[in-house]
Amino acid sequence: MKKILFLSVLSLILLLFITQCKKPAKDTTIPVITLKGANPQYVARDSVYVDPGYSAYDNKDGDITTKVIISGTVNTAIEGVYYRKYNVHDKAGNKAVEKSRKVIVMVF
Repeated sequence: MKKILFLSVLSLILLLFITQCKKPAKDTTIPVITLKGANPQYVARDSVYVDPGYSAYDNKDGDITTKVIISGTVNTAIEGVYYRKYNVHDKAGNKAVEKSRKVIVMVF
């Protein structure tokens, strides 16, 4: 009788332990990139282009602005339309929706 009671209590404890040990939820939420300033940007020819800024935030990792990768250059010596692209991913590998800034170099 003692063995049956012991096994029943042990089974109950194991059952409670197993049901309480859940795997952490998988991170599937993508980070968000926010561009600061106007889009498009108008820049005077032969001036210095200064990016107005951006930020990136992830629901699990928090501020990931320093991880943003920017591609594209702006040559202010040549009039034209240029694009800069902003990308980032979080620790779980979720990629943000790429943001793009249009920069127009022109004579004012």
